[in-house]
Amino acid sequence: MLDAVARWSFRHCRLVLGAAACLFVLCAGVGLNAGTPWSNGGVIADGTPAQRAEKAAQQFGAGTPDLVLYARSGRPVDSPEVAEQGRRLTELASRSPGVASALSYWNTGLDPLRAKDGRGALLRIDLKGGESETAHTARTLVPALRTAAPGLALSVSGPAWINVSATDQAQRDLLRTELFTLPAAFIVLALAFGSLSATLVPLGIGLIAASGALALLAAVTHLMPVSVFAVNLSCALGFGLAVDYALFTLSRYREERARGLGPEAAIGQSMSTTGRAVVFCALTMAWCMASLLVFPLGLIRSLAIASLVVVGFCTLGTLFLIPALVAALRGRLDGAPLSFRLPWRPRATPAAGSPVWRRIAVTVTGRPLLWALAGSAVLLGLAAPAVGLRPSLMDESILPRHAEARTTADAIRDDFAHSPDRQLTVVLPQMDPATDAARLDAYARHLAALPGAAQVSTETGDYTGGRLTATRHIEAGGRRGTLVVVFAADAAQSPGTAALVEAVRGTTPPGPAQVAGAAVHLADTRQAVTGALGGWSALMLSGVFVMLLILTRSVLVAVKAAVLGGLSIGAAIGLMVLLFQRLHVLGAPAGEGGSTLEITMPLLAAALAFGLCVDYEVFLVSRMAEEWRRTRRNTASIVFGIEHTGRLFTAAALVVAVSMGALMVARISLLVVLGATIAAIVLLDATIVRGVLVPAVMQLAGRANWWTPTLHRQTAPARHSVTAAAGSGESPDNR
Repeated sequence: MLDAVARWSFRHCRLVLGAAACLFVLCAGVGLNAGTPWSNGGVIADGTPAQRAEKAAQQFGAGTPDLVLYARSGRPVDSPEVAEQGRRLTELASRSPGVASALSYWNTGLDPLRAKDGRGALLRIDLKGGESETAHTARTLVPALRTAAPGLALSVSGPAWINVSATDQAQRDLLRTELFTLPAAFIVLALAFGSLSATLVPLGIGLIAASGALALLAAVTHLMPVSVFAVNLSCALGFGLAVDYALFTLSRYREERARGLGPEAAIGQSMSTTGRAVVFCALTMAWCMASLLVFPLGLIRSLAIASLVVVGFCTLGTLFLIPALVAALRGRLDGAPLSFRLPWRPRATPAAGSPVWRRIAVTVTGRPLLWALAGSAVLLGLAAPAVGLRPSLMDESILPRHAEARTTADAIRDDFAHSPDRQLTVVLPQMDPATDAARLDAYARHLAALPGAAQVSTETGDYTGGRLTATRHIEAGGRRGTLVVVFAADAAQSPGTAALVEAVRGTTPPGPAQVAGAAVHLADTRQAVTGALGGWSALMLSGVFVMLLILTRSVLVAVKAAVLGGLSIGAAIGLMVLLFQRLHVLGAPAGEGGSTLEITMPLLAAALAFGLCVDYEVFLVSRMAEEWRRTRRNTASIVFGIEHTGRLFTAAALVVAVSMGALMVARISLLVVLGATIAAIVLLDATIVRGVLVPAVMQLAGRANWWTPTLHRQTAPARHSVTAAAGSGESPDNR
């Protein structure tokens, strides 16, 4: 079928290329000019007790605000002039379109909303709608409030403003990364192909795949929220995968041409072999990313969908565009040497392998146990830091240090006795604070005595260290429902506050109760992610095993690929922890709660690392399997596979490393962490895993590499000569 597709595209090259050009222009226009309302949330697990408690707290006006405005004045906030401005500002905010409620120090008198120096106060605003709607409202509301209060210095933070800031920054980062990626990838491909035409083909397919993915994601936003970071990921991953697939396919085409096949026959044969591997690579990557959908996180799901879209465009571009471009360019793609040649090096033919990688393969297969142990030790050593992973929820720390949402959040923590993000809100929906004052008092005293609790506030008073420190009078009204607010002494995402959450939940309340707050969301999200890890791992590994079994028809090779993929996952997470949680390289922020990593990044890095590593495994093993079916010699097949793919792996890994590593020039810390981790793990995989571990393990397994029940019953192949065995670098007794 792939041969037929390739030949059809070859014969109808003008139709295919014309359609691709129109599609590129259309997709680029849609993706860049649609003004799509991207999302920046989805980091909190869906359907958790914390989410239900948040909705209950919103009924009392105590939910997590979408916007937090910090108003500063040169005079005390209680002075008549400042108080009047504050009340007018609060009233204007509450009447504005898209606003559900607005609470400030000036209309509530709550001390936690007043700064310690008495010259600043907070305005908390809840907005209507989802994340995209609240971000849109915030864009128009914040400038209007600044204009309405010229006597107050307003700075803004909160989830909606973080969304606005992250969206704007991510769009600027997208342009910056692409300006870095294109010239760097061009240099790598020019060194790999030594031909301008052959270099431009993968780049063109990469651009079409990235633009198509961007346009389709813009359409998907009308059905579900799509993270703004999905745009950056889809462009980086799409460009890298498309170039990789085109690189391997075009290199195989040039080999077939060097063997004497005509252009149409060569591209047909290339698609029947390498094209088949491309399809399996795409299916493997798609399966790895689709398995992320088991996690109840909107962000990880939108990134997974973005990856699925990218893989589809990359595969279609490889299968249809390369044959059409071969037909259009003819000899321009097969007349140049396969790789960059230094002046003192002899010219290599396209069908020739790499002498350097051949020597490496012969060395490794000569002492396989030693090299297998050494390679495993390196991966396990890199994976070791993963045990110290401390996940956190995304907050303003993902933004550059100068971003307003981040500087405002830091100022609020410094200027207020109790930062809003440190509070735990206990909702008691059936308690009357007047008639049940005694039970409420006992409950508040117990909570105030818990380790890590700085203060507890109720409608009847404030408590510190288990004692009542301030009282408030309330009138009996027969109403139901009240709140108990626990202010944590430590940062919201610190271990101390996590322990306080468990202690508050473990305290027997005086009636039905729910606990809300940022720290509670973190605890429930961690539990939800941990609960889904087992199913995700089994789903991903089993699916990849089945696909590799179908491709290679070898049980052992499929098992080996799954195991090495697991080691790559561990190494990816370990590298992430080592670089960004412990060493804080590249300016990665430590966050207010200490050294942590955003909870979705290890999951996404693990899936991407596994998928990319198995992709390379498919290309390598497919070449080994071809040679095995031709010669039935294990060592010769291993050496042949490494010799004829090692140079391509180097170029492919460099392209992916450049494409994903370009995210390191971004100002959003999530993109920096993900880009650096994937770039490092891809380079590690192309060298240690493919160059050392794979040949060593396959050499140790011997002929068992190719065993299946079906193959075992086949008639033994004809014996080859001792000369052929020696020429392959294999002992005649180990055929």
